[in-house]
Amino acid sequence: MKTIRDEYQMDNNGRITNPGKFEGEPIFAPHFWNLALEGFADSDNGRSYSFRFSFSAPEDKKLATDWPELKRWLGRKRSLKLVEDSQGFVHCL
Repeated sequence: MKTIRDEYQMDNNGRITNPGKFEGEPIFAPHFWNLALEGFADSDNGRSYSFRFSFSAPEDKKLATDWPELKRWLGRKRSLKLVEDSQGFVHCL
């Protein structure tokens, strides 16, 4: 089974370099986008999807292990918002 890390190339900062929907976004963006489309976002306002993290919950600890870039990208924030623009590109905020 092909993983996101197999499917996308990334630069030294963990940003996707492949042209397309996730270009320039963190490597974890496709993972959370797929989760959101499956209805697993913490919030969905019709324009964006949001995820909240505590990193003390077991599932968040696993995310930190699977996606070490996530904790670095979030910094002191504890939420991730995904927005698709009018041209179909996904942006992490």
